[in-house]
Amino acid sequence: MITAVPRAAAAGCVRAEDFVPHLRTRLLVLQPTPFCNIDCSYCYLPRRDERSRMAVATVRQAALRLREDGLAGDELTVVWHAGEPLVLPPAYYVDAFAAVAQALPGVAVTHAMQSNATLIDDTWCDFFVQHGVAVGVSVDGPAALHDAHRRTRRGDGTHAQVVRGLRRLRAHGVPFHAIAVVGAATLADADGFYDWFADQGITELGCNFDEAEGAHAQSSLVDHEPAHAAFLARLLQRSLHGPVAVRELAAAWRALRTPLPRWQWRQFSAPENTQVQPLALVTVGHDGSFGTFSPELLGQPAAGWGGFVIGNVHQGGYLDALQGPAFLRQWQAVQQGLAACAERCAYFDICGGGAPVNKFYEHGHFAATETLHCRSMVQRPFDAVLRFAETALGRAA
Repeated sequence: MITAVPRAAAAGCVRAEDFVPHLRTRLLVLQPTPFCNIDCSYCYLPRRDERSRMAVATVRQAALRLREDGLAGDELTVVWHAGEPLVLPPAYYVDAFAAVAQALPGVAVTHAMQSNATLIDDTWCDFFVQHGVAVGVSVDGPAALHDAHRRTRRGDGTHAQVVRGLRRLRAHGVPFHAIAVVGAATLADADGFYDWFADQGITELGCNFDEAEGAHAQSSLVDHEPAHAAFLARLLQRSLHGPVAVRELAAAWRALRTPLPRWQWRQFSAPENTQVQPLALVTVGHDGSFGTFSPELLGQPAAGWGGFVIGNVHQGGYLDALQGPAFLRQWQAVQQGLAACAERCAYFDICGGGAPVNKFYEHGHFAATETLHCRSMVQRPFDAVLRFAETALGRAA
């Protein structure tokens, strides 16, 4: 049963024992460097010219804090993200992976990297294979779509470099998935978009819509939502019989079959969503500063929010940060948004309260409910799958 967040409880201290199940960090996002070697037009990162790097001692401390706070379960995924992780050499990650393993003995750690693929060569592929790295490649599909936005710092397209990187991954037998940013121009040719990924041998594709977030203030999908619905409907038709599974549609199928597990904080209960559960997802910047909730929030300039930082791994633990004013302010606002979604949104049970970062950048605060992100990433994919299922059932009857 969904219940509203009590106001008195929202303002009080936050204790680990108030959560059911016990607080666990499932995703540790480490930002090894803010620097990126390319300059995408829709990038949300504010400091991608900065060449700072996370010290291995900071990597170790970020992992150690999980163990000290009892937040590490049997399994943990560590995602190396923000900036381009491959601008740092493989030798850096050999030391960093070893530091994580030393800090978390007995924990099955999976390392994942999201890359623009322009720097992938044989040496990187050997590293990925040796360390079992889960590789994600950011590529927007055919060259005309990709090169319109994903350019070098001199303004040249990067598509040829990315395709070369994909070729090396395939040659070395490195499994990988792809994530594409879907903007207004993508919607015109769903078949061409799907076929490009199929031709590349890609079997898992995530479609991130062009989000208004951070430094990127305007989404190109505004005023194109009906076209996006038609685009998704066509991708559904293709994915039912084709080799490429589309992440958002696969998630919708799962939602039809299996209810999300639930979590509880005091009197409030909701479906699982790591972006609204404290410390389920922890993001650590290159300097050791950390935040929780949506990983894109950390380091973003926003008046009065201090970069959405709630602590620093060199100064205290994650649980200690839950008592600090920075976290408590964010938590109270996120709870207000959760309660509003629970009361008003028909999709709450398959979503669990949306993404705070999108609420903030689309509405200016965390207490909002529906966003363009909700409609694009959850509602329309679910509606497309539900309509298909209802039609198929009707025909079978």
